[in-house]
Amino acid sequence: MRVRVRGGQRGRGVGRGGERRRGQRRGPVRRRVSDDIRATLVDHVINHGLSMREAGQRVHPNLSRYTVASIIRTFRLENRMVAQPPRGGRQRLFSEQQELAIIEMVRENNAIRLRDLQQRIIADGNVFNNINRVSISTLSRILHKHNFRMKQLYRVPFERNSVRVKDLRRDYVQTVLDFDAAEMPHEFIYVDEAGFNLAKTRRRGRNMKGTAMGKKFAHSYGNIFMAEWDETALAMAEKPNTKI
Repeated sequence: MRVRVRGGQRGRGVGRGGERRRGQRRGPVRRRVSDDIRATLVDHVINHGLSMREAGQRVHPNLSRYTVASIIRTFRLENRMVAQPPRGGRQRLFSEQQELAIIEMVRENNAIRLRDLQQRIIADGNVFNNINRVSISTLSRILHKHNFRMKQLYRVPFERNSVRVKDLRRDYVQTVLDFDAAEMPHEFIYVDEAGFNLAKTRRRGRNMKGTAMGKKFAHSYGNIFMAEWDETALAMAEKPNTKI
């Protein structure tokens, strides 16, 4: 059984010329009349006594009489020939200073999540005293506006070459040498990182576009025998008569 739909497959508000594109306005496009044309129309009608149709055709051939009447009415009621600036729409949620404060929060902690950033903004009663709620999409749009992109995090051990870590390496190498020179032989067992869960840390963060991404972290050495093996191997290799 075939069912025919009257009018074909065109949707509502679509003419025979095809479908209306997304974002296309309905009806004729409203043209903005410049301030010079407004002043000229007022001069033709008020000072020279032309009719509204004659003034519109003399200034611009496509200017209708209703547009001229609206301009003359505004001049007589409000004594104004300049068009008002466009109004409407939602105002900005954050000021320039508040947006810069959001950028500083992200720079301090590149791995911060948008939800955590949202909670910090709402809880801050000093800089964001007028913000009661903000969506995550708004925060993402602000970061994208200031060229902040999602990047891969890599960890930078900034204490690797500190004095404390170097002393721990030296003590580790000296202890291994002492065990190796002892009368009773020792067998060294090194524990790898198989029990670590790498998913416990955040793998991605935000930073300026075109800037490398790095997150600093500090090592915690509870035992000198658990120091970094790669650095210890390099330190031991520099000493003669040592085994690795």
